[in-house]
Amino acid sequence: MPDRPVRPRSVVDGAFRVLRALPATGADRQVARLATLTGLPRPTVHRLLRQLRDTGAVEWADGRWMLAAGLLGLGRQVEPLPGLRPAAAKVIGAVREQTGAAVSLVVPAGTGFVALEMVPGREHLPLDARAGAPMPETTAAAIVLGPAGTPSARRRPYGAAVDDQHVLEGLTCYAAPVLLPGGRRAALQIATVAARPAEAMAVAVHRAARALEKMVVRSADTTA
Repeated sequence: MPDRPVRPRSVVDGAFRVLRALPATGADRQVARLATLTGLPRPTVHRLLRQLRDTGAVEWADGRWMLAAGLLGLGRQVEPLPGLRPAAAKVIGAVREQTGAAVSLVVPAGTGFVALEMVPGREHLPLDARAGAPMPETTAAAIVLGPAGTPSARRRPYGAAVDDQHVLEGLTCYAAPVLLPGGRRAALQIATVAARPAEAMAVAVHRAARALEKMVVRSADTTA
């Protein structure tokens, strides 16, 4: 049987590959690094960067290509469910004030996970505390959002999970599921220093997760 022809990548696919890889490159041999990370030929990378610059998605500054600030406004409009981000912002802020922990609402993103909303805590933690930050596949939130049948000693009652320095030394996390309309799911996660284990604040996280569920349902009923 003859080999099936390889379907060529679209321009859109290539552009998104470049956008995703760009933050991981430095100024030195940037195009070569982008070609390696994206699997695209260097001439294609050059062409896509010029096209992305023309659309305002990237810019050339200080001797390197970088994501344009205009993407921030686009990212803030990402909302998997109407009313989710405003509700999450209120709940996350309240949990942060109550616990002092870094708090995030994590959602599935393609084959991985990303913080839809996130606020840093009072403590210095070795993590990227910003909305849009990718989450490791081994963090507590990823376990919560992963296949339910997957056994793990880090699972806890009511669908929760813990990360006791499994991802980063000195960092602990606790995550609880957030059940959303339409069968969608998210995870509310807090992160603290190991000396103040996140699991000790489990009750506050579960209460906040339930409050967020109710807020989203009310918002959906209002907009229906």
